Amino acid sequence: MTMSVVAWQNFYILVGTAAATLIGLMFVAITFGASMMGKVENPETTRAFVDPTLTHFVQVLVTSCLMLVPSISSPVLGALLGAIAIFRVGALWRVFKHMRAAHERHNDLELSDWIQGIGVPLVMHVLLVACAVLFVMGGSPLVLVAIVTIIVLLNGVYGAWELVVWIALTRSQK
Repeated sequence: MTMSVVAWQNFYILVGTAAATLIGLMFVAITFGASMMGKVENPETTRAFVDPTLTHFVQVLVTSCLMLVPSISSPVLGALLGAIAIFRVGALWRVFKHMRAAHERHNDLELSDWIQGIGVPLVMHVLLVACAVLFVMGGSPLVLVAIVTIIVLLNGVYGAWELVVWIALTRSQK
C-alpha cells in the first residue's frame, strides 16, 4: 500500500493544510462573531451549526494526517478510519438533537440545513466505514477516501459560509 499512497501525498498535504487553515479561521470567526452579537439566546441552537462544521474540518485534517503516515499498514489505517467514521455517526445523533431543538425553537430550518447537517455527513461516514472495511480486507480504496475527504471538506466550507451569513444577518438586525 505504501507505494500507492505516495502518489496521493501532495493531495493530502494540500487538503490537510486547507482543513487546518479553516479550523483556525473558524476560531477567529466565532470569536469575533460572538463579541459582535452579544449574549447568545440558546447555545444549543448555535452549537447545532458550529460543532459539525468544525468537526468536518477536524475529520479532514486527521484523515489527511493518517493517510500521510509512511509506515501505517492497511489494516491499521482501516481500523483508524473506521473508528473515526463510527464516532462521527454517533456524534450525528447529538447534531440531530441540536438541530431539532433549533427547529422547534425558531421553526426556520430548511431542507438544505437537514441535508447539509445530517444527510451528507451520514452518507460520507457510511462510505468511510466501507473504505475502512476494504483497507482491513487488504483493498486499496484510495480514490473513495479522497472523494469522501473532499466532500466532507466542501460540506464544512458550506457550513462555515452559512454560519458567517447567519452572523452577518443577526448582527445587522441589532
